[in-house]
Amino acid sequence: MREIVGRRGTGGIVRRSLSAVGLATALATACAVAAPTASADPTAITLTPKVAPDLGAVTGENLGFSVESADLAHGFLTKPRMSQWLKTLGRHGVLRLGGYSMDLVWPAFGDYRDAPTPPEAIGGRVDRSDLVRLKALLRDSGWKATLGVPLKKIIDPSKIKNPTKDPSPPVTLDQAVAEVKAAHEILGDDLLAVEVGNEYDNVTTLTPAEYYATMKKYHAAIKQAVPHANIKVTGPSANTAKTNTQLDGFVSAVQADTGSDPRQMIAEFTNHLYPQSHCGSSNATIAGLLSPSTYVTDRNKLTGIMDITGRLNSGIPAVINESNSASCSGQPGVSDAYATSLWSLDYLLQTAQSRVSQLQFHTNTAAVCGDFQPRDSEDYPISYRYYGAFCAADRHALDSNRLSATPLYYGLWAFHQVPEGRFLDVGLSDTALSQLRAYAVENRNGGLTMVLINIQDPAASTGDDDVTVNLPSAYRRGQAVTLRTSASDGLASLDASAIRLGGRTISDRGVPSGRPDATPVRVSGGRSTVTVAPGTAQIITFSAR
Repeated sequence: MREIVGRRGTGGIVRRSLSAVGLATALATACAVAAPTASADPTAITLTPKVAPDLGAVTGENLGFSVESADLAHGFLTKPRMSQWLKTLGRHGVLRLGGYSMDLVWPAFGDYRDAPTPPEAIGGRVDRSDLVRLKALLRDSGWKATLGVPLKKIIDPSKIKNPTKDPSPPVTLDQAVAEVKAAHEILGDDLLAVEVGNEYDNVTTLTPAEYYATMKKYHAAIKQAVPHANIKVTGPSANTAKTNTQLDGFVSAVQADTGSDPRQMIAEFTNHLYPQSHCGSSNATIAGLLSPSTYVTDRNKLTGIMDITGRLNSGIPAVINESNSASCSGQPGVSDAYATSLWSLDYLLQTAQSRVSQLQFHTNTAAVCGDFQPRDSEDYPISYRYYGAFCAADRHALDSNRLSATPLYYGLWAFHQVPEGRFLDVGLSDTALSQLRAYAVENRNGGLTMVLINIQDPAASTGDDDVTVNLPSAYRRGQAVTLRTSASDGLASLDASAIRLGGRTISDRGVPSGRPDATPVRVSGGRSTVTVAPGTAQIITFSAR
């Protein structure tokens, strides 16, 4: 039986057939995978979901945001409007407070609470009132936070790569520790950990071993100031390179420190990853963002993270605590396009499947859409980012606390529709990645959710994906929620108002217009066939009743 869901039309479309076979435990044999061809004939691809103990899970805690320390200092993050935008994505997310402005903010705590703010603090001034407002946000949303503390002014000055570039205010270690102490007093258990510096390898010449020694120094100072709080630190938060050289060196330093137990000090192994770049003369593209090579490169990066941190056998989780589509604030026409709806859904699933515990998308929290500020602007630390999850249509909307969901946000909202459970290996061949991304999650309630993403451009003459799921006999019905755009320019569309998830949208207050509608998917004889149109994603949950 075939259900056509999310299809825009048939003009110029070549139909391709992809078959997804159900749980291996319910099947006697596994079929071979056939590679797609360039011909107009139907292409059959058979997938065999099966239990794989090395895969991760959808936990309800896979998603978070990374925001600039400057957003906290300027009060943008903690405005009451932000809570609903977080709650719409779940009640167990994490806000990482840090980013580039981690070294550009003045912590007014301890002996420095009444000190004048130095001119180098272009990221603003943080004091107890900011933490009180942060506590209100966390309490209302259910989210928690990690706190970033500055690094550059606390280490040997000779270790700074470029002292004249964005010089940091003269923060001391005692001052940073005083901020941590205040954060613990105000936030309590909502403070998960303290991050030591941002991309130390970009701004310093510290080796991984030297960075680890610096982290230990911070942890010791925090422990002395707040002896019974058990506040742990995170790192190394190295740059966005596609390799894991810095993490490898850091873990090697931890291994060599046989006199310490990393579980008593390190809360998370933190990593950064941007699949593309808009830094310098680099440019990102939609084709590159959704390409098989990007998918495979990210997969290798994620696998490497788990392999390296696994050497310690410590159980300390690994997270991507800063990421998005392209570094250096994103690429206009790419990072703000509909393509990121599909990409972010796919990327979250890929990351969760890899066993990396959480993926935190870097975002602005208060900016007018498109109002990007150059790096030499005093407003740069709080500027609009092309990859942001939300922005205001204009200054009046911003002043009225009305934000607009960007295409990226719709992908995150789609991920929130996937029930918790463990991933199954669907056996999708890399040769099919130019057409389809596919995931299967065995739900805790016994259901089976498949996420099928046709990454082909609906604005081009590309093909539908006919996906046949062979199901164990216990599954008798299915429900599909579709992510799609009605915009004629397809993946390149910048019109977020044309995006629908199950026919629903997000209001300018962050409230869904309703629960996404699900379309019945027929199951007959242990089989169900669904057509996934180009530029759409299907979240299909099969159940016994």
